[in-house]
Amino acid sequence: MSKGWSKLFRVWKRKKSKAPGKDRSHDSFQEQGQPVSPDLTVNLTCLQGVLGHSNDLVIRQFTIGSAQPVAAAVVFIDGLVNSLMVNESIMKPLLLEMRKVEDNGCKQDFLTEIKDTVLSVGQLYEVSNLPDILDGVLTGDTALILDGYSTALLLGTRAWESRGVQEPDTESVIRGPREGFTETLRVNTSLLRRKIKTPNLHFEQLKLGKQTKTEVCIAYIKGLANEKIVAEVRRRLQGIDVDSILESGYIEEFIEDAPFSPFATVGNSEKPDVTAAKMLEGRVGILVDGTPFVLTVPYIFIESLQASEDY
Repeated sequence: MSKGWSKLFRVWKRKKSKAPGKDRSHDSFQEQGQPVSPDLTVNLTCLQGVLGHSNDLVIRQFTIGSAQPVAAAVVFIDGLVNSLMVNESIMKPLLLEMRKVEDNGCKQDFLTEIKDTVLSVGQLYEVSNLPDILDGVLTGDTALILDGYSTALLLGTRAWESRGVQEPDTESVIRGPREGFTETLRVNTSLLRRKIKTPNLHFEQLKLGKQTKTEVCIAYIKGLANEKIVAEVRRRLQGIDVDSILESGYIEEFIEDAPFSPFATVGNSEKPDVTAAKMLEGRVGILVDGTPFVLTVPYIFIESLQASEDY
């Protein structure tokens, strides 16, 4: 790093240490847990302020109904949502079908009527504070906010570009399955479901990283995995307090038993069949969104000398 850049970086660090309260609008916003306001304008202004008027933030305001029109808005991030789903399953029903419902007479609360009879979205849940709306929007959901209501709807519309299922270069085999994990968490859980078709396969999800809010999933087979080990994995993961988790290697460094040992104490694999085989022996898997490497614990030395073809 040149002297000029080094000097600028040191000045920035000093200013940041002197004024830790500045430029933390998002953190304070999250800590306060601000509830959804009945005033639509207040909610939209707050969300725009936190997101900094980013050009990928889409806010579409419109009016629902004709006899008793209600101002509404959908909020989503362009590039994280399925645009066709937003148009066909959310916008179109709200603008067209709601009038038919209104003509027949609303039998219940306006928001409940929309949720029960208008929207054709599989995943839908109510939220009552703005941080939950923000977290949902930043992970690809679409928020529906109505004027006059202190609750909003989060609609599952996640869709983004991702790599397809391919054979991993690091674990190529001569005989055996050639599919590997991808960088998408939900694809990886589905690959394990295809291998282990039992209701005892459980996934527990949590978010790590104060800035990245990376989705991490604990996978185990209830009845085969030792409950004490599952609880210990859960405890160690919840104890991680960092700004970012960008790869499973970050987590491995925090949860391993002997950081200075030359031998690994946490296993990793890109292959669903290898991970499934270990889970069927009672181990616990740790899946991290954004990486194809899945961790398995506990890890014993003999695993370093095994290959999937051995079986």
